Amino acid sequence: MRPTDRFGARGGDVSRAWLRFDDAAAAGHRSGRVSVLRVSLPIAHFNVPPRVAAISRWVPGVLLAVWVLTLPLEFTKLYFPSQAIELSRIVLILCLLTFVAQIVIERREVRVPASASMFGLALFIAYAAVSAAAVGSHQGEKTVLGMVAYLLMMLTVFNWTQTPAEHRRIWSALAISAVVLAGVGLVLHVTNSYIWNAPDIGIRRVNATFHDPNIYARFLAFAMLTMVVLAADLDGTVRHRALWIAGALAAAMVLPFTYSRATWGLTLVVALVVIALARRRKRALALLGLVAAVFAAVAIIDPSVFSRASVLAANLQSPFFNSRPVVERAPWLRFLDLLPLDSVRRYLISAGLIIFADHPIFGVGFGNFSQSLAGPYASLVPSGYDTTASHTSLITILAETGLVGLGIVLLTGLIFVKSTVRAAFQSPLQRTLVLVPVVALLVIVLESQFSGRLFDEPYLWLFLGLAYSALAGLKDDPRYVSESRSR
Repeated sequence: MRPTDRFGARGGDVSRAWLRFDDAAAAGHRSGRVSVLRVSLPIAHFNVPPRVAAISRWVPGVLLAVWVLTLPLEFTKLYFPSQAIELSRIVLILCLLTFVAQIVIERREVRVPASASMFGLALFIAYAAVSAAAVGSHQGEKTVLGMVAYLLMMLTVFNWTQTPAEHRRIWSALAISAVVLAGVGLVLHVTNSYIWNAPDIGIRRVNATFHDPNIYARFLAFAMLTMVVLAADLDGTVRHRALWIAGALAAAMVLPFTYSRATWGLTLVVALVVIALARRRKRALALLGLVAAVFAAVAIIDPSVFSRASVLAANLQSPFFNSRPVVERAPWLRFLDLLPLDSVRRYLISAGLIIFADHPIFGVGFGNFSQSLAGPYASLVPSGYDTTASHTSLITILAETGLVGLGIVLLTGLIFVKSTVRAAFQSPLQRTLVLVPVVALLVIVLESQFSGRLFDEPYLWLFLGLAYSALAGLKDDPRYVSESRSR
């Protein structure tokens, strides 16, 4: 037992080194690994019975898989007295409590990614908290609390996924979730029914268990593309590969019924990235071809898909109603008429840019976008429209946090991208386990420019945890040693 890793074997004996860097990770930084900061808490030792210790090692994997499976079940908030509570958040609390219990009872050290991008995430959350408090934004304060909880969950994922088998368990849970959610979406489309939040307009868009069909489309897109990467590049059993392929095909089959034009286009863009970065490009290309064939077959069989596409095209070509207040206030916004935006997103982006122009340094306050459009900037909302929530995360950051917030976010993203690029120097196995969450993160970031929901997207933090875990280097697993050394 190393003195810097564990506390003494008897009560009251504690290690002197409570804070240190992982030597192996630090040494491997030049080859693309992220260093790891290990924090040991100075608490007394508890003699844990072997059975309790065995359960403690088994529970994290189960809880993480359950969390992944319950993340899409947003409709469960209907069955709780508060809309802030849903099943996945209860599981999240259980995960955090279990992690804390492990630290206290077993003296498990806390591993933290010693990366500048990790510091940037924490810095932005702190800045958002100050910004929301300064303007008294209740919505902003709630979002910050959610971000803090998700950041802690990200660290929990980082600490609980240190082997390829633990990563594979999470991705298999996502594949199962994709298959089940695709089945739910297909049944709802065929029966023309909804679990909740049925649309108040004539277009019957499937949302399955999600609140918004665009978010359901986002889920299907990153599930489909990550499953393609896994099936193409990650060696495993026939059962696991079959599960990943089934997840990709199931997602492709239902994605057309979300009628999310933006997600359709962005999925194609990210698919090209997958082809460029996959180790086994021919296999990835074949799988993507199969996925595209399933999507096209559904679109041809069901005429409603092409009907939806024509409606969207008409919406993009329609005039921007009541644009005079915006044009008079900011003539430089006429360039938005050249972009393929529907009327709602056009006036929301216009309003966001005007708010940013009025508050360029610190913004109008984190979480204060909707309140601003309902208040001092109400004249920018066209007559007959009532949407005030931003649909473009970049515009939200600009308007709410100004250049300071945007600078933190862009610099953090740039540093994270550089660290993922360095992952090309890792083993083929670890390179794949970095690429898979990065593909999902790319889908989320791009799609959030059309549907919002970036920092309050729980999948964002799940994939960040998995990416950091793979970037830090994984422990040897006998089942994967042959793969790691084969190439």
